[in-house]
Amino acid sequence: MNPRLLSLLDGKEDLYPQILEERFPRVFNKLLELWQTPHIDVYLQDLMMDKRGGDREGFPPDAAMEIIRLGNFLHAMRNAGKEVQAWEDVPEYKRHELERIGYEFSSQGLMKSIEDNNQDAVQVFLSCGVDLEVRDDRNWTPLMAAAFNGNEELAKLLVKCGSRVSTQDKNGYTPLHWAAYNGHVDVMKFLMEKGAEPNFQSQFGWTALMQAATRGHVLACAYLIFRGADVNLASSDGWTSLHKAANNGHIEIVKLLLKNGANRFAQYQDGSTPIDLALKAGHLDIVDILNKHIDIKKPDGSEPLSIL
Repeated sequence: MNPRLLSLLDGKEDLYPQILEERFPRVFNKLLELWQTPHIDVYLQDLMMDKRGGDREGFPPDAAMEIIRLGNFLHAMRNAGKEVQAWEDVPEYKRHELERIGYEFSSQGLMKSIEDNNQDAVQVFLSCGVDLEVRDDRNWTPLMAAAFNGNEELAKLLVKCGSRVSTQDKNGYTPLHWAAYNGHVDVMKFLMEKGAEPNFQSQFGWTALMQAATRGHVLACAYLIFRGADVNLASSDGWTSLHKAANNGHIEIVKLLLKNGANRFAQYQDGSTPIDLALKAGHLDIVDILNKHIDIKKPDGSEPLSIL
């Protein structure tokens, strides 16, 4: 690593442009030359946007990400202690580029590009150093939208550029909750590798495991348990994952939860147990399994999950 550039990056090795240094030495040397001059912003913008009519091949995604991260770092350094006006202070040609591909340069435009899984548009937004904690009418951030829709590549892109995996919506749900809600295991794995907490509870006490169990996503449940999800955590009104799986007829999830120590006698606030709910809903096969719990439950709770 070049010691001068590393020092300019405050010693943050994760920001260091190793790919640019190895594969694009002319670009790397130009960055070093311009870093402490007023010309660095224009240079970074030119690297990310072809203003010559498409005659430049462009950078591969990993190199482009390094350029975006460098631009965002500079932007954050200059705006430390200031109110960031990223949606106002942007070159006009970037607005035009986004308009050309069908998006306005606004927080709403960014969210729409996430929903559309339009990686080209998202990269233009990110290259402008926009605030990645903006909210839509659901109080969701871009990362929450990507997680809900199962857009793993966009989720990775957003986290690399500064999105927080621990951010919460107005009800306390995190990106992991929303990935689990739709059973997007690959996104869940990525979020947990980046520090998402499997036992984090929303304002109502809901966990990602409860989300997945309610919706019948057995692989998502299995992975959460594998990563340490507590099968007996309860919501503020007493729901457990087993309550929700039994009530909704998800027999494989019921088996999985029981094998990992779920309490079949846990009570909802009205006193209902998972057996009560399964019986009321007419899921007699689940009632039978719950009554034969002793034949399913592993003896010490330490046996690894066979389906993984």
